[in-house]
Amino acid sequence: MITLALLALLQAAPVAAEEEITVMGRRMAALSVILGRDAKGKLACNLSESSGDHGVDAQLCKTAAGCFRQGAVAAEPMRTCIEARKPAILEDFAARVCAREAA
Repeated sequence: MITLALLALLQAAPVAAEEEITVMGRRMAALSVILGRDAKGKLACNLSESSGDHGVDAQLCKTAAGCFRQGAVAAEPMRTCIEARKPAILEDFAARVCAREAA
């Protein structure tokens, strides 16, 4: 379902927007999210590298915190939880790019 929605957005997007979305998808696939606690015990998020978009980076960290709160405390369950959410994050990014191009 998400893939169909993303394809619909891509079909309506100009070539530059389509390329930007494709590049973001590749960047997101290569990213790792590192979640830990700071000195005060608060959850702290770092990415292996930035996606290049502050909104995407923030969504990835928010997703990791949500996965942790849902019980994904070991590495593999955390990775699986985050990977499951990446398509929706990319879809949100694609909608922002298409809206920006339409404006």
